[in-house]
Amino acid sequence: MTTQYLLDTSVVSSIAPGRAGMDEGFLNWLIVTLPRTHMSSVSVFEIEQGICKLERAGARARAEVMRQWLGRLLEQFNGTRMLPMDAEVAREAGRLSDWALARGVHPGTADIMIAATATTHGLVLLTHNLKHFVPLEIDAIDPSTLPG
Repeated sequence: MTTQYLLDTSVVSSIAPGRAGMDEGFLNWLIVTLPRTHMSSVSVFEIEQGICKLERAGARARAEVMRQWLGRLLEQFNGTRMLPMDAEVAREAGRLSDWALARGVHPGTADIMIAATATTHGLVLLTHNLKHFVPLEIDAIDPSTLPG
């Protein structure tokens, strides 16, 4: 079976327009692997929130660039590759959140929901924030460790 991946918001944001220091090896790997990568609707929420913050701060031109980029992302990850926060994922998120709280950690609601999306769908999570996901003991890797 071929490995399927879920992109954490930190990884999606790392390929946003204007981001310096993009890892070209990872970008090339991502292009080849794109049919096996998925995105969570929770990441759309986080990106939209960031765009609204830019607008509120008066960075309207940057916000417009980001809004157009988000539109292209939504086209790229249409259909079954954009994973919703449905009842099954919500139940898994509740379980993961309780499990984390019982151990004295809580990486944040959005990260819990993204982790639950990955585990519910049997996906490996690609994240630049392993410290948020290691306590949840899910299958997560930093893309900088991928061959490329």
